[in-house]
Amino acid sequence: QSAGVAGRHAALEFSASDNSFILQDFNSPHGTFVNSCQVQNAAVRVRPGDILSFGTAGAPFELVVDGAAQVGLGLPGEG
Repeated sequence: QSAGVAGRHAALEFSASDNSFILQDFNSPHGTFVNSCQVQNAAVRVRPGDILSFGTAGAPFELVVDGAAQVGLGLPGEG
């Protein structure tokens, strides 16, 4: 909960096909920002280390991925 952040503001999704993250803004009234660049009603690829913020007064978040884990892949010997 934060000033300027809509109830359904944006989504961060993992794309297994190219092992990347996609940030989608749902045409939020105050925008979504990646490294201080506004994203409005669009989807952009984001990388670990990018700074994400939601709304004009939203706290910044750094996208961090645990380097020890392979995201989107099963464990060796599984199945």
